[in-house]
Amino acid sequence: MSLITTKPQFYTIAMKINPEDIKIPLEKTVSFENGEVEVSIAKKYNGSEAGLFKSYMSMCASDDKEFVDTEGMDSEATYKSCSMQYDKMRAMMCDDSKGELTEKQKKLPAPIQKAILQKMKKDGKLGEKESGKDEE
Repeated sequence: MSLITTKPQFYTIAMKINPEDIKIPLEKTVSFENGEVEVSIAKKYNGSEAGLFKSYMSMCASDDKEFVDTEGMDSEATYKSCSMQYDKMRAMMCDDSKGELTEKQKKLPAPIQKAILQKMKKDGKLGEKESGKDEE
């Protein structure tokens, strides 16, 4: 008689993008005035939105089907796809007009909701009702 033993299976999520490697994209603006050209390069997202962007990118890279289908993509293609999807969802995620999470924001994963609340708090737009939820 033989005994078959099984070991518990542990699954880890392999992230295609290391969270430390997530950089805030740069944006350039070019203006022409009186025959002179002025070029400026700055981060695309300001300080309060940078945390939201990084949280979003981490979630998107860790789950192939969370926000956009990245299955079978390498890290560079995943980064580009997630970044483009962030730009599409940016207005909805940055909507802080009510001082609380909107109905669409409440459907996002918990880490993204927390990042949205932290952004609102940094910008001074977090309502009294939601301020307790950010502390959790």
